[in-house]
Amino acid sequence: MLYSIPFFSMVKGEIAVKWKKELIVLINVLLCSFAVLTGCEDIAIEDTAINDIIIEDIENEYDDIETVEVASVVDGDTIKVYLEGERYTIRMIGIDTPESVHPDESKNTIYGQKASDYAKQTIKKGQTVYLSKDVSDRDKYDRLLRYVWLEKPVDVNDENEIRQKMYNAKVVLDGYANVYEYAPNNTLYDLFLSFEAEAAENNRGLWAENGLNNENIERTEAQKQSEEDIFIGNKNSKKLHSSYCTDLPQEKNRIYFDSKEEALEQGYEIDSKCIY
Repeated sequence: MLYSIPFFSMVKGEIAVKWKKELIVLINVLLCSFAVLTGCEDIAIEDTAINDIIIEDIENEYDDIETVEVASVVDGDTIKVYLEGERYTIRMIGIDTPESVHPDESKNTIYGQKASDYAKQTIKKGQTVYLSKDVSDRDKYDRLLRYVWLEKPVDVNDENEIRQKMYNAKVVLDGYANVYEYAPNNTLYDLFLSFEAEAAENNRGLWAENGLNNENIERTEAQKQSEEDIFIGNKNSKKLHSSYCTDLPQEKNRIYFDSKEEALEQGYEIDSKCIY
């Protein structure tokens, strides 16, 4: 089949109309051919029916971008919006900013206020923004879980669009939020981690003031080292060492393994002083 229904979720405006017209022509050609072969001459198709199916039903089914009006900015990672006449709280997916409006005032910090100020400078009351989902619709506090787009995206998975148009990404890239794993909504988690590392490396925003934690970066670095590590066994003691250990056995007593699991299977015991 030359045209599939999901394709129409990718085309808008004039492009949608262009493809709609081509599909009408295709369907009419097929129907005419069928009429010739079967001897039926009364088969016809109405343009209005095609209009209804393609432009309304298909687009509504596949276009899941929600257009909303900003009611207020709560803090760096939370806003309130008007959606279909109702007021909702939006908890932004994949990010976490320092506290600024916590009921326990001892948890609020100057960094949280700066993150909140950043949000209020970027998103204004009355502004039109666009929302997209990941997996979950709401969290346990009944807040809608969304990615917030400052401009309507063409492709929600395109990195350049995410960098330029999505607030969740921009607040991380500009150094006013940490990445937060909001499982199972992890579609962009790894990409956000790279944004966080980029912001930290360049001392952007709160990174220049030590206002954000570096747990994600340290964990990622530790994982990277673990993947690049070389595991060395001591043939005499049956102890397994890492190449980062300071008390490695002499070369003649060494045996090398591709992984920690391989060494354990062969009866080696982990040296807890250098392998965790």
